[in-house]
Amino acid sequence: MKKINVLYIILSIITVFSFIACSDSDDNLSGDANVELAFKVKKTIVDENGAPLEYVFNSSVGQDTITIKIAPHMDEKEFLSSATPVFYLSKGATVSPDPSLPQDFTQEGGVKYTVTSEDGKNVHEYVVTWGASDLLPFGSGFTYAEIGTVKSFAELGYPGEVGNFDFADSKQYGDLIMYHAYCGNSIVLLSRAYIDENPKSPYIVKVVNKSTLAESGTLNLGSINISNLKMITSDYKGRCVGAVTNGNETEIFYWLQPGDAPTSVGKININMASTSDGSSNFQVSGDITGNAWITAMAPRSAKGEHYRVQVTGGKLASTHSIVTTGFASDDSSAFQMISALDDSDKPSYVVGDTDGTAATANSIRCYVNSPSGLTTATMPGLWQSTLQAWWVGTGFSTARSGGRAPVVSALPINGKTYVVVTSGTGWWHSAAVLHTDLKTLAHANLNIAHSVNRGWSYGSWVDWYWDEENSEAHLAIWLGRLGLYTYKLTCYE
Repeated sequence: MKKINVLYIILSIITVFSFIACSDSDDNLSGDANVELAFKVKKTIVDENGAPLEYVFNSSVGQDTITIKIAPHMDEKEFLSSATPVFYLSKGATVSPDPSLPQDFTQEGGVKYTVTSEDGKNVHEYVVTWGASDLLPFGSGFTYAEIGTVKSFAELGYPGEVGNFDFADSKQYGDLIMYHAYCGNSIVLLSRAYIDENPKSPYIVKVVNKSTLAESGTLNLGSINISNLKMITSDYKGRCVGAVTNGNETEIFYWLQPGDAPTSVGKININMASTSDGSSNFQVSGDITGNAWITAMAPRSAKGEHYRVQVTGGKLASTHSIVTTGFASDDSSAFQMISALDDSDKPSYVVGDTDGTAATANSIRCYVNSPSGLTTATMPGLWQSTLQAWWVGTGFSTARSGGRAPVVSALPINGKTYVVVTSGTGWWHSAAVLHTDLKTLAHANLNIAHSVNRGWSYGSWVDWYWDEENSEAHLAIWLGRLGLYTYKLTCYE
């Protein structure tokens, strides 16, 4: 099987072996010789940066057999050929071989464990093998979050130096005002900083492989003027969607693969990229070739207005509506965005907002609003009490007006919706994937923090899609002045 990118599979487990002192009377000794309740396997793998990553695999326990469950896309030799078991025994029972020793659970015939009862009268043998884990039923969401390939902007081929905070030419330090979007087997990177400087720059658009982040071709622009391609994102199916503006008109295009000619779904008489700084944003909730909602920031206002346009049967509606969040989008660093939670007729939506003025907190906020605008969930004011072990507080907006923070996106995965939120302080970029209560972390690997002078960056960008055929979602997060971070979310028990 193909070797995969490394992830953390961190489960809350208790390593307990019951060696309880016997009573003086043999009559009180237990005669049970069983593996009780659970049998798990741990494996530690060192990643490319030398960091130890721990995996934990569940199993099913039968009468005399135990089957370790591993997702079908994972390499059993890599993860189970030298792994350590963790399990409970009956009261006072002992086991051979020593359970602290790693075993090759992929060997022919499996690994035999012999459990002897406390009174020594009963012996129970278990044969431990492995098998493919089962797919979670629809509506259960995802279970594992693999940490995928990470590359700095310099490793992606952009000029400059990571970690240098000289502001003379901020592009040289990763301030690329980057939009990225999945596109089939690729990720398209669109830098507004380079486009605005020189539309003929070799750094305006890059196409990289979604797994390795190695360069893999070019984007077919067809008749699109690159200066008018203001924003990109992807729909739920991993199609790259672009917003092309010309005066007060916006045309929406999509690509199945980067080399395909762009396909238009229609035009609308509004400018969906109404700001001249980095704050323009849009989201596609649904299938761009079928039914979807497109949302985008409208001109900044005290009410927090956003454009919303429906796509039906792959065609863009000729009219739009205005969503009012009730939170000002013209304060603080003047950033706000929304993302519909699904593609239903009247979806709720998540709001990412910066609150306050330059003289006050500049705090990052996140809300879920009902279709009527009623706020039904609010991200906690102090993240470190529920999500992060390091200091984040509510997070702070970037020091640059129009910096993208917090970027938010709704992630409907395997019938369950999550929310990704980017945050950070002046010296940290951070991101988290949460349940829609905005209080509960979806997976320990998606509690993300990286040190950088984020206060001077233009912020983050997030893109994702759901691969229904392989029952996995792909998530990519661009952190300004750092680079691209990728994750794969899988849906196996």
